[in-house]
Amino acid sequence: MERTLVILKPDSVKRKLVGEIISRFEKRNFTILHLKMMNIDRELACEHYSHVKDKPFFNDMIDYITSGPVVVMVLSGYRVIEAVRSMVGATSNFDSKPGTIRGDYGYHRFENLIHASDSCESAEIEIKRFFPELDS
Repeated sequence: MERTLVILKPDSVKRKLVGEIISRFEKRNFTILHLKMMNIDRELACEHYSHVKDKPFFNDMIDYITSGPVVVMVLSGYRVIEAVRSMVGATSNFDSKPGTIRGDYGYHRFENLIHASDSCESAEIEIKRFFPELDS
């Protein structure tokens, strides 16, 4: 069964949207294999966002993702990566359609509520990054 990593970012936690967002995944019959609340430190954040380290918004992204607790989870299900990304919506809240997580709850230019892996390869790397205890 395919797996994906989802991060409910600090604004999701702060705005008390965690339960609502998780329930959307459960209603789609995805299985939550692992879930934890954590604080992402700068080192982990820089590793996670290394693909945009040369972009002008990099430091803002690092500040944002490290600004408070996040909820990190591994979901599994049939075509879960594609389905979750469809449920999440476009990267920009303002480009996301109603009915998507970002379309329904996003209101900020930069804080976009949620991260979801974009491929099987990324998912496996990200799962190892955020759940290193699963490797042992």
